Amino acid sequence: MRARKRFLRHLAVLLAALCLPVLGLTGCGPKGRPAPAPLTPAAQKEAELQRELAVQSFYERVERLNAIAYRLARANEPLCRQRGKSHLTLGLTAEYFTPRDSKEWFPALCKLWGAEENTIVVTSVMPGGPAAQAGVKRGDIIQAAGGKMFNIAGKHGSVTRTLDQLSTRGVMVLQLFRAGEPLTVSVPVPVDACDSVFAVVVGDRVNAYANGKSVFVTYGIMNLFQKDEDLAVVLGHELAHNVLGHAQMNGSGKTILTTSPEAETEADAVGLYFTARAGFNIKDAPGVWRRLAAQSPGSISAVGDHPSTAARFLGLEAVRDEILMRQAAGLPLIPRPRVAP
Repeated sequence: MRARKRFLRHLAVLLAALCLPVLGLTGCGPKGRPAPAPLTPAAQKEAELQRELAVQSFYERVERLNAIAYRLARANEPLCRQRGKSHLTLGLTAEYFTPRDSKEWFPALCKLWGAEENTIVVTSVMPGGPAAQAGVKRGDIIQAAGGKMFNIAGKHGSVTRTLDQLSTRGVMVLQLFRAGEPLTVSVPVPVDACDSVFAVVVGDRVNAYANGKSVFVTYGIMNLFQKDEDLAVVLGHELAHNVLGHAQMNGSGKTILTTSPEAETEADAVGLYFTARAGFNIKDAPGVWRRLAAQSPGSISAVGDHPSTAARFLGLEAVRDEILMRQAAGLPLIPRPRVAP
């Protein structure tokens, strides 16, 4: 995923808003304000430690997000394929590390992953996926895939899409370095999954959103929903937006989610089916809306293009009961025709 670049960008925005210098920013405030004094050696050492902690925290969230997202993407691939929105995947994410992204943060990234400049590092391995079955581990350095050396010139951030595009319905041979030693692994046949990218956004705002191709979740919403089954309800909803085609191109050529109460209700229903199909317990799923309402009381009544959290709780409760009834009867979990083909 392109998570690391987003991490640096969103972290810069977040800390700049707090008037803290980061990633070359000099802070905020009126023009003419004196530049902050250089850090003392002790403060510089502490800053380095804090960057290491921030990077570690970010990738812990990325790992959690990817594990949940992979289950959703695999379990619902047949429904995604019906709409032409599935692809082959190795079940891993990898990123290209270069100091061009940020000299200030690069040492922390290298220390976390044991990487050197201009290397491609495996940053996530999806539980139960092809890469995991082959023994690929987080922190492995990729030298070549499918007999092809990576051309890293000009690359930034994620190379996951490149790897997935190299995938065919056969064994993928990866040439790796692990702890400085060369290693060759044969990844079994790549699997089909829903074609959406999932990414973590630095920031305490409780939010999740989709743009037709990707799903973004903030630190805030991940902190609010510590249980994976609760976060899966949120991710299923956003994945449903992408699969149902709720995002459209705006006048500037950018893809945006053009939502409406009807689209949100549709995504709620289809998303809960997605969550149940992935094997998550949905018994308490409607409670997600009560917790969100407690965080944002203004949403208890209808807000703009979104239904009220009160209406969404009741709607999701009805869909949950419908799904539980189908599960008890041994019926397939296929969303109703009005919300999916």
